Formats: sequence, structure tokens, C-alpha cells
Amino acid sequence: MEQREQSNEQADNSNGGRTIISPATRATLARLKDRRRGRFLSPGVRTAIYDNSSYSYRWLLPGWVAEERHVASGRIYRYYYDPDGRLYRSRHEVFHAWDESGLVFLD
Repeated sequence: MEQREQSNEQADNSNGGRTIISPATRATLARLKDRRRGRFLSPGVRTAIYDNSSYSYRWLLPGWVAEERHVASGRIYRYYYDPDGRLYRSRHEVFHAWDESGLVFLD
């Protein structure tokens, strides 16, 4: 029997019931889909995808996405992906990657 990934992936960029995804986010999601083919999540795990148009993730650069995995125990695991599809496991890792690439941050 074939297992299927239990995922309710969605971009939380709704505008009047429609989901709006930028072209950069769409390209990143396509790369992730190609890499994740054949991988399955445990039963009961729900996922949600966010980009910089989501209030909580407006700090992300265009093309970067955040994935939240909600498990049955109530815990939320957060993962971040750059436009090339590389995985970062924390916000700190994302900022470090940006620093290594020479980005300058202004408050």
C-alpha cells in the first residue's frame, strides 16, 4: 500500500479568499517540491508555507519561504528555505547565511 504525504501546504498570503504568491516564492516552492518528491511526513503532521507577505515572516527576503510543521503533540517545527531550496533550521542560521553572503542589515 502506497503511503502519501499528509500535507495541507498553503501559502498564507490570502487576499479576499484568494492565495497570492509572488513569482520568487513560486520558484522556490517548485524547487522544494522537486527535492521532496518521495518523502513522507508522519501521520497527523500538518504543514503550512509562508513567505515575506505573511505578517510573522515579513523579515524574510523575497524568494525565501518558511515552513511550519504542526505535530500531534502541539509542537511546531519551523524550517526556512532560500531561493535555491537550501534548508535552514533556525532564524539564526538564516541571518548567518545572509551575513556570509554580504547582505547589510539596517534597523
